[in-house]
Amino acid sequence: MVVQEPDSETSGDTPVIKARLDELAAALIESGLTVRVGAAALMAWNPRAARLSQYVALCGHADRSLHWYWCWTGPTRDAPLETEYMCAAEEIAHAADLVAKVLRVGDAEDG
Repeated sequence: MVVQEPDSETSGDTPVIKARLDELAAALIESGLTVRVGAAALMAWNPRAARLSQYVALCGHADRSLHWYWCWTGPTRDAPLETEYMCAAEEIAHAADLVAKVLRVGDAEDG
């Protein structure tokens, strides 16, 4: 399923989007990850293994709800970004746990 960045239905929710991104960024930083926040997405990576990174987008829907999506690169450089549903935007702790697990923070710390 391809989901675009927040559309005109949710673009008025910019303060909410920023707040949710900041909340997830703080939770990820607390987990030991490095984070870069954009307008509707963030990139997190494991500083102990810089090649481990994950792009996560906050996308809006016609019903005005916001949801987290994994973003994966396509099979070629020209391929569009692929997305996969993670969870509702309010589920900050769950989203942070999923991202940290994917980036194997615990494995990197355990050596």
